[in-house]
Amino acid sequence: MRKVYMIVLVMAFALALPVRAQEKDARRALAEELLELMNVQEAIEESFEAVKQMQASQLKSMGISEEATDRAQLMQGQIMDLLAKELSWDKLKDDYIGIYAGTFTEEELKGLIDFYKSPVGQKFISKNPELMKKTMAITQKQMADIMPKIQQITMEGMMDEVEAPSGVPSGTPAEAPKAE
Repeated sequence: MRKVYMIVLVMAFALALPVRAQEKDARRALAEELLELMNVQEAIEESFEAVKQMQASQLKSMGISEEATDRAQLMQGQIMDLLAKELSWDKLKDDYIGIYAGTFTEEELKGLIDFYKSPVGQKFISKNPELMKKTMAITQKQMADIMPKIQQITMEGMMDEVEAPSGVPSGTPAEAPKAE
């Protein structure tokens, strides 16, 4: 009797696996459709461009020399290009699909798809870049206010390093050599 119970249990589990795989595949397909409707690829690309512009503006407001600003902009441009390449939609797409498929049920994904296909959802999608620009502007303004404090902390930190005795971490009192 015990063997029969185990065989039934194993069979039930084996039959459930294809059903779960089909559910997972369906959710992944729905998640991919949702991400396409939401224009996530374009949003990612636009966000990189917005960050580039924000950084360039911040550099100009820092009051450093034009030469230093140009060097910093070149370096930041190279970093942002690297990030855009390494964090491209082609490299992130499967992970995003997995996140959405793992986070939302099939019914929730269908509801979100219905919303984004609706006139209000389409309006939200079309206005999202504008919303992003406005929130980036708020962040940029806040960063401009914070930047002098960051510069002060950085300068104080560098001065601590310059003033610290060789081999002794900053902020640690140097010990006097022991007489033997």
